[in-house]
Amino acid sequence: MRNLGPRTTSVLLLFALLLVMAKPASGASTSQVRSDADWILAAQLPDGAIANYVDRAAIWPYFANYAAVGLARAAEITHDSRYSDAAWRWLRWYQAHEEASGFVTDYTVTEGSEVSTGTMDSTDAYAGTFLFAVRATWEATRNRSQLQALRPGIVGAVKAIKATQRHDGLTWAKPTWQMSYLMDESEAYAGLVAAASLAGTLEDSRLKKSATSAAARLRAGTGRLWNQRLGAYDWALDADGVRDPTNWSVLYPDALSQTWAVAFGLATGARARELMRRFAAAQPNWDLPTATAEFDSGPAPVGYWAVPAWAFARIGDPALAGTALAQISTSALAVGRAWPFTAADAGELLAATGVGAADLLSRLG
Repeated sequence: MRNLGPRTTSVLLLFALLLVMAKPASGASTSQVRSDADWILAAQLPDGAIANYVDRAAIWPYFANYAAVGLARAAEITHDSRYSDAAWRWLRWYQAHEEASGFVTDYTVTEGSEVSTGTMDSTDAYAGTFLFAVRATWEATRNRSQLQALRPGIVGAVKAIKATQRHDGLTWAKPTWQMSYLMDESEAYAGLVAAASLAGTLEDSRLKKSATSAAARLRAGTGRLWNQRLGAYDWALDADGVRDPTNWSVLYPDALSQTWAVAFGLATGARARELMRRFAAAQPNWDLPTATAEFDSGPAPVGYWAVPAWAFARIGDPALAGTALAQISTSALAVGRAWPFTAADAGELLAATGVGAADLLSRLG
């Protein structure tokens, strides 16, 4: 789940969206792709870790996973292996820092020394985004030796998701935070589907069965979050069964959570189209980073959100998606990619480059 603090037959079509676009989106030149990718490289440390910002002061693996997805896409567009090499280096860092449980913590960086904070924003979303970052990088390079070397990390990430999977299929955000969030469920689901695909490539039938089963249970469990009266998913559910219904006037997490469900394949067909119609009507300024929106904590600048554009592309509106991505990118460049723009934001923009292609998000999971 995107943390705004100091620093969240149809599903397989979702991962035939993210990486196959052969051309940059309208308005996104190859030079712009290089600019975004090089900016991410500036945030990478010598050991492969990708910091959340170019000051290299903190490593948030969730953000770095999205950055790696973007680097993989940049490699496809530019045919510059520096970008895919950087993505593989990050993925190896993540694997090397998995605990026995498969969990990975955040790190602070002081004078080049990386120190674990001992905690993380979530365990399910970190693992899910890692898995689809591996899938994205594999699809961009088809480097079997690199993929084979990451097999332990893939197994660990699936283990991490399953570690908090409830009897109904939903996952807790982490063992010490027993909340199920729609954003996390979406990312964990896409990750499990990606893991199943990767397991097929690795000819690991046991891993494939484990990931496929967990994904099916998670997808079914997410149905429990659907609120028929409101025509939207409740964005959270706690251990006592208390639900947080979506208020469309609240951008984060309420309205944005609905777009995650669409972008990552949990909501499809007519339901997905209706959710995105309501999102566009309720949040017309979602792609204007400096506009003011309502958050659960109160009014604040909209900030940078590219995933809703993925969702619009997913329902067959690439023109709207492309316009929004161009607006977000222009706004970031106008302020020199100043914080709160992050490596994750750059990665999400790069991942959607080529948004006009029909298969934009089909390789997300």
